[in-house]
Amino acid sequence: MGRFIEIFSLYELACVLLPCLLYAACRRAKERRAGRRIPGVYLGWICAFWVYLWMVFNVTGVGTLEDIMRNMPDVIMGGVNLVPFDSLGIGLALNVVMFMPFGFLLPLIFKDSRSFWKTVSAGAVLSLTIELSQLLNYRTTDVDDLMANTCGACIGYLVWHAFTKIAGE
Repeated sequence: MGRFIEIFSLYELACVLLPCLLYAACRRAKERRAGRRIPGVYLGWICAFWVYLWMVFNVTGVGTLEDIMRNMPDVIMGGVNLVPFDSLGIGLALNVVMFMPFGFLLPLIFKDSRSFWKTVSAGAVLSLTIELSQLLNYRTTDVDDLMANTCGACIGYLVWHAFTKIAGE
């Protein structure tokens, strides 16, 4: 069974990397035809961002269409915790750390996201999407996770901002 899980995880990773590599190749060809050049490092950051998102979805156990179909007609299966600061502990710190790359990579890759509020809002929306999808698969939707993830996106943005100041961009 363990070997099957390893093979399935490699399959999932390939399913994430293949579209990423196809996007990079198509984007590079399009820019080359237009007489512009996209640095390979930029395309590498885009691939890193997609792999990061895949890992977040994998770790958080987001609800999938399979979960909905399996749990019909009782679609909502998970619990809800709306009490702030109810579950303080290592999980809270891990949620902050998990979303820091999002806050760093989003403005690094997308120029439209280089404002603090756009990046933090995008982090909050992604976190809310994950939390709501967990209602579909026996996980708990927790307001603490939403706050910690948003805080992580905020810290990641601040790290990106400091990085750009130091690098002189």
